[in-house]
Amino acid sequence: MPTDDYEAFQEAVLRVMHLDLRLYKREQMERRLRAYGQQHGFSDLKQLAKALGSEAALPQQLLSYLTIHVSEFFRDPRFFEQLRALLPQLPGAPHALRVWSAGCSIGAEAYSLVMLLSEERPGQPYQVLATDLDDQSLDKARRGLYREEELRQVDLGRRRRYFAAEGKEFRIRPDLQRSITFRHHDLLADPYPAEQDLILFRNVAIYFTEEAKDQVLHGLARSLAAQGILMVGSTEAILRPQDYGLRQVRPFFFVRV
Repeated sequence: MPTDDYEAFQEAVLRVMHLDLRLYKREQMERRLRAYGQQHGFSDLKQLAKALGSEAALPQQLLSYLTIHVSEFFRDPRFFEQLRALLPQLPGAPHALRVWSAGCSIGAEAYSLVMLLSEERPGQPYQVLATDLDDQSLDKARRGLYREEELRQVDLGRRRRYFAAEGKEFRIRPDLQRSITFRHHDLLADPYPAEQDLILFRNVAIYFTEEAKDQVLHGLARSLAAQGILMVGSTEAILRPQDYGLRQVRPFFFVRV
């Protein structure tokens, strides 16, 4: 039986949203949830939990609030420069390179990746899967329409090659849109794709418990093809890569051995 209103809220979220909050750090998650409740006129988590079952739009609104949306094109350019140097190690044609952007948010990372692939591996086939838990973020990714501030790391040459201005926003080139499959996926519950040559998993696990992060890293390592590369962010530091069958090749880059 739940011992407080947060544990009761966890049960409601699992029942209504199929999201297991026990796998997320309680202190940070509870603080965010109580803040959300106060902002939207709920007196406590018990009232918020009750509303989850009666207000149809609330589960998606709450999920979008809880999901991290800090994303932009070529975020942390040093990561992409390191990735550029490693691309020649990945399989070449006629093998279609299999890439997974896990926790892709609004799609900026996945689109940045296909720009890099088109520049560094012209004419070579690739298959890019981009997944996220939040359907609203995935909808934005599929639309491919972005504000100028989201493109601040995109130089003028790339803007001209890959985007078309639409009013005050910029639309990604249609062929780049078609090159990515965007899909709903829960890293803590759903099966992982297999035989991936490159996986990007950056700044996704910030609210995961250590046990949940360990579970996800084991799953990502198993998803890699032999000699596949895993790229992580600063919040996913892997202190003992050998525990996952990985070997560090550069800071934040690991290869399956």
